[in-house]
Amino acid sequence: MYSVLVTSTESCRSADSVTVLWSGQSFYLPNAFTPNGDGLNDEFKPVQRYDLVKAYHLSVYNRWGQLIFETSDINTGWDGTYKGNPAEQGTYVYKIVYTTSSTGNQPQSVAGNVTLVR
Repeated sequence: MYSVLVTSTESCRSADSVTVLWSGQSFYLPNAFTPNGDGLNDEFKPVQRYDLVKAYHLSVYNRWGQLIFETSDINTGWDGTYKGNPAEQGTYVYKIVYTTSSTGNQPQSVAGNVTLVR
């Protein structure tokens, strides 16, 4: 919500407010990442458009459906490892369940694929 209070040179005052509602995805997700330590795209994690996400859970699975990474911290991403060892180059499946300020307690989910490039 944005509010403004204006005072004229003659001391007349006026106030108004407007609420801006956001629609669309709350975050972007890359379709590939390169965990090579160069500081560019080293983790798979969402890029938030705005700070609207209230609850969040990311799960990453390998091609056999085995859970290899999960987090409930939107600022923590998968670094391309599994049990402390580099995961194989290839395609992985992710699922994100989240709620936002605009959805209240109604969970939303996003699923897709991400490619780990070595």
